[in-house]
Amino acid sequence: MKRAVFISLVDQALNSAFNLLLNLAFIAFATPDEFGRFAFLLAGSFFAASAQNALIVMPLNYLLPGREQGEADAALSMLTSANLALILLVLPAGLGLAAVIGADLPLSLAAIAYFGTLMIREYVRNLMVVKGSVHLTLIYDVVALTATVVFAIAFWQVLPPATATLAALSAGNGLSFVCCRFSLKADFRSFSSHLSAYRSVWKDTRWALQGALQNEVMSRSHVFLVERMRDAAALGMLNAGRVGVSPLLLVGTAWCRVARPRMVEELAKGNVTSVIRLLRSGMAITAGAAILYGLFLWMAWPYIDAYAFRDRYGDMAGNLVCWWLYALVVGQTSVMAALMEARRKFRALAIVGFVGAVVAPLLVFGLLSAGLDASVAALGLAGVALLEFVVFGGLTLRDLRSSAAGPAQEGGVS
Repeated sequence: MKRAVFISLVDQALNSAFNLLLNLAFIAFATPDEFGRFAFLLAGSFFAASAQNALIVMPLNYLLPGREQGEADAALSMLTSANLALILLVLPAGLGLAAVIGADLPLSLAAIAYFGTLMIREYVRNLMVVKGSVHLTLIYDVVALTATVVFAIAFWQVLPPATATLAALSAGNGLSFVCCRFSLKADFRSFSSHLSAYRSVWKDTRWALQGALQNEVMSRSHVFLVERMRDAAALGMLNAGRVGVSPLLLVGTAWCRVARPRMVEELAKGNVTSVIRLLRSGMAITAGAAILYGLFLWMAWPYIDAYAFRDRYGDMAGNLVCWWLYALVVGQTSVMAALMEARRKFRALAIVGFVGAVVAPLLVFGLLSAGLDASVAALGLAGVALLEFVVFGGLTLRDLRSSAAGPAQEGGVS
């Protein structure tokens, strides 16, 4: 487990460093308006990835581990078909988002290519983790990121920044899939029967989907509100602060990706004490990472401000502090949510997410309507995430501790 978590953290650190450098390069060499358009489309891709996580990745975590080989292969084949169906639904949505910002044909094509290849890449990466091949995700991502850098340098010479970046990301994702083939047990001749079989999974994933989309509304709605109520340049400046803490936001994701299947196994065995130990380790890792990263930003800030923002984004220090507080709270909340997911408490997650999805955009709308700086939206989002953390803790820790104190029983933690 420790080795898997370490490799996952290294892999996530690689992705985080790449995304940070890519966004910093975008900020340094493109205008706030161009960066705002890129951020708008990127926010749409997060919605798509969140839906995929709920509908496809979540079932991977509990349909494959601990099953007989034939049963696991059948489930994988079914989920591969379901993933293809989801991609076919997402592509027109990506095209619609491009139309909202008045994208030209090259940017529209780059956007839908990125949406499609991103969902393929994320499916394969998560399957590798579930299959216990965490080390392969590192190889997979090295290929994707290296190829993206090469393509980005080439495309940037002939295409506008947003188009060049999305096209390069798409090419890198596609090349990694071709070079690092991993068995998906694809059988598209059984596509219709697979979709019919997915109905048995839908009873859980419908709640997971609702919760995931509500979570995205809570955490991404500010992107669309700022772009509509201000302009793309204001969105670019707000999102530049989020870019500064983007590596920190992925630490919790890296831990959850490895710990969630392990939690499922331990809960099935009734090892509640091990689950609580995993939960504490996740909270310690995310909190420690936030503190260390905050110290790094504090020491490196003069250089970041001078060479990345170049005095074109206004006072970014306060903006960055707001996003750092948001990342600290979200890291803790994601660890608690992973335990809820492992226990298949999807309905509770969806209900809490619904409240957050209503409160967060209303709060951001109120702040923007009051004429306050857009950066305070990050503080509002942090407050909503903190409330979620408290509720998740109240819902799940009491009965887990009761189970740990008494005889280990599977029914007490399901």
